[in-house]
Amino acid sequence: TASRVALGSLVTASGVSAASDGSFAFLGAERERPDEVYLWPAGADAPVRLTDHNAFLASLPAPRTVGLEWRTPDGFQTDGVVTYPPGFDPAKRHPLVLYIHGGPTAASNEGFSSRVHMLAARGWIVFQPNYRGSDNRGSAFQRAIAADPGPGIDRDVMSGIRALVRQGGVDTTRIGVSGWSFGGYVTAWLIGHHRHWKAAIVGAGAMDLFDMYALTDLNVQIRHAITTSPYVGNREAWFRQQSPLTYASRVRTPTLILHDVRDQRVTITQSYKLYHALKDNDVPVQFIAYPVAGHSPTDPVRSRDVHRRWLDWFDKHFGSVVP
Repeated sequence: TASRVALGSLVTASGVSAASDGSFAFLGAERERPDEVYLWPAGADAPVRLTDHNAFLASLPAPRTVGLEWRTPDGFQTDGVVTYPPGFDPAKRHPLVLYIHGGPTAASNEGFSSRVHMLAARGWIVFQPNYRGSDNRGSAFQRAIAADPGPGIDRDVMSGIRALVRQGGVDTTRIGVSGWSFGGYVTAWLIGHHRHWKAAIVGAGAMDLFDMYALTDLNVQIRHAITTSPYVGNREAWFRQQSPLTYASRVRTPTLILHDVRDQRVTITQSYKLYHALKDNDVPVQFIAYPVAGHSPTDPVRSRDVHRRWLDWFDKHFGSVVP
């Protein structure tokens, strides 16, 4: 019989492995602590932490992570995660970095994220909005992406920024936007429709929905998750309207593009298209192609390189404010 258990200070749990005696082990993360191994003994009221691989973090200044809720212009009640830098002073103005999740069937939560914490350690506020298509707000919210992925998500995210700015402490002249995979799609869409961004990072972003239909390894799922075939009826116009590449000539934001050469999920041709579109329009752009397979670099060397470039790009364009 399944039952709900209270995780205490843990905000995420994954990798559950159950034993025949009713005990189970899992990975659990707190807001300021990455995954550790926990055991929930049979009949116990709380889990026991078995590992302490990240004890060194206790000696470092910790950012503060909180949830934020807002109502979108379309009437959806949604949420996001805000991570404030160590020593955050709301009376001062801090740069803001949007870190947009991929999927789109996923959701940002308050669990530890190494990249988010590194960004916050620079003195920046980090905002992770959960837009339509995210899987944490019910079926209607998740399905709403199908008819309106581009403009609809735009309204969701931009209204979230406005809600956050009202909380205080945001330097509205220094806002950056970034994301990987579908988060890259959202990033590219936003820089094609708004010009106030100081810098952008597009990681393995879906620029062209025609390519996503024809070339991705998920094309059978994609055609049902977002739309039907572009080649049936009058769908081609819709595909063009919802593709960030259509609006690339409007972009003026300095943009860093990252992609694996042999990405089976979002083919690297999409990043080449964005790169040339920005280059042809004299937009400051840098394109890093990692000579590996997969949808994102997973080896330690290239993963570290992605982290470094993520930090350096925003550092370059709105400056570090490390206390």
